[in-house]
Amino acid sequence: MERIKELSIKIFWLIFRILWVTLNNLYCIPIYVLSILFLTPVYLTSPQMFFKIEETFFTWMLAMVSCWCYTAGYQIAESGDSLDECLDKTILYMPNHQSTADVPFLMNIFTSRFGYSGRVMWLMDKVFKFTNFGVVSWIHDDFFIQAGKETRDQSLIELRSHLKRVFVQKTRNCLVLFPEGGFLRKRKAVSQQFAKKKDLPLLEHVTVPRTGALDVIMDEIGPRGKTANSSHISKIVDVTIAYPEGKPLDLQNIISGYRPPCVTHVHYRIFDADSVPTNSEELFKWMVKLYEEKEKMLEEFYKTGEFPYKMYTPTGSPPKMLKLCPHQYALGHVLFILGNVLLYMAYSSLFK
Repeated sequence: MERIKELSIKIFWLIFRILWVTLNNLYCIPIYVLSILFLTPVYLTSPQMFFKIEETFFTWMLAMVSCWCYTAGYQIAESGDSLDECLDKTILYMPNHQSTADVPFLMNIFTSRFGYSGRVMWLMDKVFKFTNFGVVSWIHDDFFIQAGKETRDQSLIELRSHLKRVFVQKTRNCLVLFPEGGFLRKRKAVSQQFAKKKDLPLLEHVTVPRTGALDVIMDEIGPRGKTANSSHISKIVDVTIAYPEGKPLDLQNIISGYRPPCVTHVHYRIFDADSVPTNSEELFKWMVKLYEEKEKMLEEFYKTGEFPYKMYTPTGSPPKMLKLCPHQYALGHVLFILGNVLLYMAYSSLFK
């Protein structure tokens, strides 16, 4: 009888969360889109003011996604170099990529530094453009990469142009790049075949990083980049996401809250961009070494259950729970719901 009761509660919670997240999308995304459209005249008179307003709206949108993780009990423990000490710099974030939960967790990290997430530019697969959140990213001017060998070169050309037009002109101060170019489970076999062919280390917990996009980024907006009068990238943050027991959460878990609450470790290693090789071949070697070290950290974590935060950062901080603000989430929901109420009132008075 007790088991039936527990199962009933779990099913009720699952259904409630799915309905809540669905409703959350319905009252947040349309208001974001309509608000930006309504404010388009501001762009004609003051583009920079328009960009700042859009960044504020985008910050609140990311907070809504972060709220899903928070209410499901999926926590983050940060370790390694101090991210907060370099937030005033222009940063390139390079996380390993395991599942669809990686992006929401990064949103958690950015959201906890209030006002920061609006100035992030994301590089993501073009498929994401056609999801419910895709229109938000499109308006925010994130960059969508077309996967596949046939379109890779063209994507890199478009990325170069996008960095000039968006990252520089909109004065973004952080860029997110997933060097592996796809999820671990999807790329692992191909990565290991490539490693054998090129006599590279065989990796189990990460894949051999791709450096085409990184080459373009460093060439265009790196310390010695071609684009003039820009805020060049000065720090590179290597981000290691380590899920408990090596079993990644995914977006379905975050939406449904089906998997029990757990702690995911996120480890930072911060490098001066000036110290990174500029030659393409040397840059690839540097990245392979970085991912070989990432592999060893993850292997140790999966064996012991404790993240080896001092393995490559002897002065790094031990794991510390990321603090999120429930009041920020509550205020966000109130603002978006109020926006819907005002929109309904305006619509009713217009067509009375």
